[in-house]
Amino acid sequence: MKISKIKKINEKIPDWVKLPFGNLIRHQLISNSVFVEQYRRLESMTMKSTEDKIEILKQCLVNAYTHTTYYRNLFNRIGFNPEEFSDFKQIERIPILTKEVLQREYLNIAADNIDNYYEVTTGGTSGKPTKVLMDKDAIYREWAFVYHYWSEYGYDYKVSRLATLRGVDFNGKKYKYNPLYAEIRLNPFLMGESTIVDYIKKIKSFHADFLYGYPSAVYNFCRLCLEKNIDIQEQFKAVFLISENLYPYQENVITAVTQAPIAMFYGHSERAVFAEKKEGTEYIFNAQYGYTEIGENNEIIATGFINHKMPLIRYLVDDVAMPMNDGTYKILGHHTSEVLYGKEGIQISMAALNFHDDSFDGVEAYQFVQNTIGKCELHIVGEPLNGISVLAKRVQRKLGENIECRVIQKKQIEYTKRGKYKMVIQNCKICRGGAKLNYSYNNQKYSQSFTELRTIIKKVA
Repeated sequence: MKISKIKKINEKIPDWVKLPFGNLIRHQLISNSVFVEQYRRLESMTMKSTEDKIEILKQCLVNAYTHTTYYRNLFNRIGFNPEEFSDFKQIERIPILTKEVLQREYLNIAADNIDNYYEVTTGGTSGKPTKVLMDKDAIYREWAFVYHYWSEYGYDYKVSRLATLRGVDFNGKKYKYNPLYAEIRLNPFLMGESTIVDYIKKIKSFHADFLYGYPSAVYNFCRLCLEKNIDIQEQFKAVFLISENLYPYQENVITAVTQAPIAMFYGHSERAVFAEKKEGTEYIFNAQYGYTEIGENNEIIATGFINHKMPLIRYLVDDVAMPMNDGTYKILGHHTSEVLYGKEGIQISMAALNFHDDSFDGVEAYQFVQNTIGKCELHIVGEPLNGISVLAKRVQRKLGENIECRVIQKKQIEYTKRGKYKMVIQNCKICRGGAKLNYSYNNQKYSQSFTELRTIIKKVA
């Protein structure tokens, strides 16, 4: 069965139907031959020689030339012969692939030898959604990399379970069971003072031993646990964070409340780059996932190996990587500080509002504008193919009851004075790191800033 159909079935059927078939659905992922082979390869991984790495990159270039119109025409035009590739520096002759070029040459970049594939959509710095065709095996390879990295923190993909805080379509519910990834998904948009106890009960009944999600959502979860004096120190073996930058005030609260190590990997929907953050250091790019260059302005330029349907060669990623003295990189994401503020102090990150469907088809650009806590506007340029009312309903369904959203058509979206696009024009000023929080811990009451919590808890524990 095609992975796209498996995902749709998994998303559409209700939980009471999923429960009896949970193991069977999960089996589709972890027993797939592509997943197993990739995971075993990572387990037995040894440092490849420079010649081996060059050969892997060469094969990627040869396949792109052989099976896509875009790269065949491009390589011929610049006189680049992939069969003669023998040095990493030679790849710099190939022009950068921007999102604009990807959108314009969309069909020409698609490989003609892959028939089983699906489409993913992601936002970007231009304000226009970017689409990429993904071969069915890419998702199996992707999760092999993720699970192998998590295994360093005790995760066992055969038995471990996740409590996940991410923005998916919950249809107004607080949580939903997702057997494909062995997780209970918790709605971050409905998580507040009045619901946090229900969330904890669901996590415990599901026997989740790892916490997974966006830093902003996981931080809010931990903040609410502090406010309600809920002890979860023995619940999770590790906390897995994705898609956003992690700020010190968030890390302090998450670590203090869970008493568990934090692991973060860096990737994106286009699946051309994967970096792993090691304890006490910054990120290391995984050379088996793709070839990564750092540009003159520290921009990430990625050539991916795991998606054969739409090869992205020298693809310009929105984020930047700052080199550190130990050979690692500090990665700064383009969603920095881009959040919407809902009721009860809930923060909704833009990472939670990616739509991997046709919601934004026909929309040339979009931007959220917030002037009042609990309310926002979605400004769009263009005409949604499904209509404005359908788009508004889908966006509101993701935001839930904590933020009221109104969709407004504009002739153009707003840019900064330097001509840069921001996905959120945030006009609500909220102090995050310095705000005081009143809470009790071990029968003692405190009023401290978030940045002081870690020290306080260690002192009284």
